Amino acid sequence: MAEAINIRYFDGKISKPHLARLSPIFYQGQADGFVITWQNKHGSHEQRYFIKDCEYLPAIDNSPHVLMFHDGARAELAVIPDWLTLDNKKLFGNIKKMETRWSWIGTSLIVVCLFVFGLFRYGIPTASHHLAQSLPADTLVRLGDQAEDYVMELTLPSTLPQARQDEIISLYDKLDSNPKAKILVRHGDSLGANAFAIPNNTIVITDELIKLSDDNNEILAVLAHEQGHLVHRHSLEQAISSLGLGVLIVIITGDTSDILLALPTLLTSSHYSQKAELEADRFAINELTRLGISPKHLASFFEKMQKEHGEQGHWSIISTHPDTNKRIEQVNQHSK
Repeated sequence: MAEAINIRYFDGKISKPHLARLSPIFYQGQADGFVITWQNKHGSHEQRYFIKDCEYLPAIDNSPHVLMFHDGARAELAVIPDWLTLDNKKLFGNIKKMETRWSWIGTSLIVVCLFVFGLFRYGIPTASHHLAQSLPADTLVRLGDQAEDYVMELTLPSTLPQARQDEIISLYDKLDSNPKAKILVRHGDSLGANAFAIPNNTIVITDELIKLSDDNNEILAVLAHEQGHLVHRHSLEQAISSLGLGVLIVIITGDTSDILLALPTLLTSSHYSQKAELEADRFAINELTRLGISPKHLASFFEKMQKEHGEQGHWSIISTHPDTNKRIEQVNQHSK
């Protein structure tokens, strides 16, 4: 026979609990409800509830089990009787057992670490790529214009003869450029030998880089590489990725207002992933091949940069300096 149990009952009217009894109400051999009875100075009282209308809050550590009711009342139980068939009672019981076992605690910690790793390794980059590809063209122009103003402050007017600047700009016209970019030749000052693409379809190339190469085919390869970054929106994608978890919040809420304020600066300070650099290299390789120019000119430029800057030779201020030898190997594979 199912027995009644002692409970603490809060009737939702006063804050003081009643010491009460909880007894089952059976229907067709199964408890589908219960009655709570208690006494005070005003006499005996009872309140009936259906089990299906209860919200069960499991015990945590040494706290009691709690039943919440629709009228604002609640009952606190030291144990849950077998006849009280609550939803998810078994699930919560298993969770409580897991919480007290070090093996499960260790497993949970590993799972959390793997989740965080996956979030930053795959989740944020994927969300950043989606957001970068979905931003409208006018937003890209607005962000890029602000980033360009920042770049102009970092650099100085070119010291190269105007004829040489025009020659560099005319090299770009050979490319199958969509989107069509504006070429800015600037004196790099503290940036040194550099070239980078800005999402408003602007490619900046410095005097120092041009002088380091002094080979038009190599410079064309650099311009083609930067065009690849524009085509794939790499700079925007990497800048968005730098925002971390903010990217996921934007994807969920659809509100881009906050990130648009931070992006202009990030566009010139974020870092390309090695995947993005290799993808831009492949774009340049394909363009050089289409023009009948050997892609090895791109590899030759890598070698010059490697000699200039050491093993991690690079040219972009927004590059994570991917392994130059790996990039040279990719060029050579496509040059056979």
